Amino acid sequence: MVSGYAVMIAGVVFVGIALIPYAVYLAGIMFGQKSQKPVSVGHLPPISIIMAAYNEEQVIGERLHNILDSSYPRDRYEILVVDDDSTDATAATAKEVLSRSGVQYTILANEARSGTNRSYNRAMRSAAHDIVVTTDANKFFEKDALLLVVSRLVSNAGIGAVCGDQRPLRGGAENRVQGMEAEYRNVYGRMCDWESAIDSTYNFNGPLVAFKRSVIPCIEERCGADDANTAFAAIRKGYRAVYEPAAVVYERVPETLQFQYRQKIRRATRLIESTLANLDLLREKRPFSRYFYPLRIFMYLITPGMFFSGAVLLFLGLFLEHPIFGVLAFALAAACPVLFKENLISAFSLNQAYLLCGLLHIGRDMRVWESTSILRR
Repeated sequence: MVSGYAVMIAGVVFVGIALIPYAVYLAGIMFGQKSQKPVSVGHLPPISIIMAAYNEEQVIGERLHNILDSSYPRDRYEILVVDDDSTDATAATAKEVLSRSGVQYTILANEARSGTNRSYNRAMRSAAHDIVVTTDANKFFEKDALLLVVSRLVSNAGIGAVCGDQRPLRGGAENRVQGMEAEYRNVYGRMCDWESAIDSTYNFNGPLVAFKRSVIPCIEERCGADDANTAFAAIRKGYRAVYEPAAVVYERVPETLQFQYRQKIRRATRLIESTLANLDLLREKRPFSRYFYPLRIFMYLITPGMFFSGAVLLFLGLFLEHPIFGVLAFALAAACPVLFKENLISAFSLNQAYLLCGLLHIGRDMRVWESTSILRR
């Protein structure tokens, strides 16, 4: 008969293997190279800002004012809004705000739901400028965020794409979902910063991505996330895809795990699809392909299953040897997200669960998204 201690040892081994890539990134965060300080450029280039929206009547007016209030000069950009067959007044609200702004704008209406990737590509065909910034209708920039990502993009001819740092929009009654998301985002951003300081990261944040259309004429539509696909396209062309931690964009986090689940599973599935669709880049002789990409593959494809298998073995082994301690340990682990709003262990475990569910959703069409306004209700 297998002893409880042997089961616990197996669990420790499984969890230890699962955490290997995270240990590497922890060392990189603590001791590795950091990205350059925000750069300033003397001449700001003209840019095309593209926003895809579906049923965002409640927030799109506020969102457009947020862009208009940024430090980027209004005479240096145009705004293109793609209404993805909304059933509310998203397009009319956007037109009302933009018509009074003095900014060049275009409203495009899809005749059927098309998803973010296709909507962005449609707008890119109408864009007037080489530098494109893609963003969402429910995210909010800090005042200098737009200027910082564009400045970073044009600061080096070898950079093909840049993304900003995404954080949860905090305020009002704090809840455990916001707390765990804040903890997760803090570590996520530092991991991406280390990657891009050395070479590139494909773990982009979709709410704020800037790229050169001469490098990336279109975004892969068949599968994968628009942000990760944009980064991969730049890397594939021999350019760098980098993270700008000073360019902050805020996201309104769903208030309950039920609504966050739907959002996170879609994101996890599309990120994993992008990861699997670019495996040929492992042959490239650059730090991204030799180190970071293999670590990310391990994180997304192997870690989730091994982590939860190891956790189950740990609790089972402890229960077999000391039933009371086993029950207490499981109860404490289950209570952590409730007792502590911001703790890294709960945030990590929750996101491993999302990745595992994302793996199980591979093959489903996740390109068409739900209204983020509805998700917040």
